[in-house]
Amino acid sequence: MKYYRLFMLLLILVTGSLLSCSSSTTTNQSVEQSKTATATKAVAGIVDQSCSLDPNIQFSYYLPTSYSEGKKYPVLLLFDPQGDAHFALEKYTAAADQFEFILMSTNAIKNGLDGATAGHVMQTLLGSISSQLPVNPTRVYVGGFSGGARYAAMLAMSGSGVQGLMVAGAGFPVETWKNLSPSVVIAAANDGDMNLPEILSLEEIKDKEQRSRVLIMRDKGIHEWPSLQKMQEVLAVFTAYAVRDSIEKDKKKLDLVMAVYDSLNNSAYCSSTKIHKSLFYERIVKTLAYQKDVDKYGKAYSSLIQSSAYQIEKNSEQNFIKEELGIKNSYYAAMGSKDTIWWYNEMQRLNASIQNEKSNLKSAQLMRIRSGLSLMCYMNLDKTMKANSNQDAYYLSVLYRNIDPDNKEAWFLATVMEARMGNKSRVIEFLNTAGKKGFNQRTRINQTTEFNSLLGDPLFQDVVNKLPN
Repeated sequence: MKYYRLFMLLLILVTGSLLSCSSSTTTNQSVEQSKTATATKAVAGIVDQSCSLDPNIQFSYYLPTSYSEGKKYPVLLLFDPQGDAHFALEKYTAAADQFEFILMSTNAIKNGLDGATAGHVMQTLLGSISSQLPVNPTRVYVGGFSGGARYAAMLAMSGSGVQGLMVAGAGFPVETWKNLSPSVVIAAANDGDMNLPEILSLEEIKDKEQRSRVLIMRDKGIHEWPSLQKMQEVLAVFTAYAVRDSIEKDKKKLDLVMAVYDSLNNSAYCSSTKIHKSLFYERIVKTLAYQKDVDKYGKAYSSLIQSSAYQIEKNSEQNFIKEELGIKNSYYAAMGSKDTIWWYNEMQRLNASIQNEKSNLKSAQLMRIRSGLSLMCYMNLDKTMKANSNQDAYYLSVLYRNIDPDNKEAWFLATVMEARMGNKSRVIEFLNTAGKKGFNQRTRINQTTEFNSLLGDPLFQDVVNKLPN
């Protein structure tokens, strides 16, 4: 309940900020001028640009390779929890090309923003979409991963005119979804995602019209951005619902949607479990019902969910989800009460269990537990570091990298803590490890005051120079 109250409070703040901005005649004229100037300069590839409404806010965008001047395109605005705009775009350019979407992202939306700041940034981005890019204003979509998904949901549910929403690795309170706006919601979480229960709660929607417009997407894996194939399906869904709602006039696009689904069905996509496959069939039927012949998928779906094997799998997963809450609470109680040696040994055991577990459902449960611990550790570490509670922060930094040894952020924050403690050799060792795990934010290193005394050190600089670009 705490989460939902906090979410609703931030939603109110964001909504108020979005709705409080008015447009004067002068602003409208400048918007039209900017729109004409920018559209003629647009080129294929990822472009970084400042918002005309607030130059301090930057965004990045990608135009599909089929871009033609004078044509209007649907746009998908993506929010990354770390504010890595290029990562959010580069991952999905092939899907954007396939469905002729503009992709857009920003480094100004990331975890930790207050409601007023987030509201101002998102309102400015919406203004930039309509004024600086060749966008069809009736086909504006928003999506995000983890904390970015929560911001995306706040924007989509705020009466902003967003047509569709994609949330990955995070849910949203269903009671905020009023009057079927946005018109379609795609909610994705992998089996090993600690926020999977939030996604599963959407299955409890009772309203038949709402149920027909929420599509749940699952697969094996951890808490991470959806794969390229999943984003291809996301854009296929958005396209098909746009045709259904008569905001996309080209009905031939349904042939592309059908072709994508047939191709995915003939691959290993969403075939890890019967639950995954049933949801895939359900999404096809919901997306294309009354628009294309999907009878074979409807029959496959009906047959699958009535099978005893499916029922056993479904019941087993529900039991594992109930059990994991008690396990998580035991681990949470150990934070602060158990020393770092205990945590090292316990996480070695947990990671080995994940690797060796033969039951996919049990393995997924353990991954959810680990990712939940990782998130809890990160949040507490962030708070204690900001409060300069160095003893607690150091303890949590050790826990974080033991819990999540492949997490680049865990190793970077451990590097910062070693710098606070004056352990130069470990700073170099840990930063090197962070680089091997994928850390590449050289600018962040220069902005971290704990490293000021090391910036001229040749050994430290050598590690920085070796970080991946």
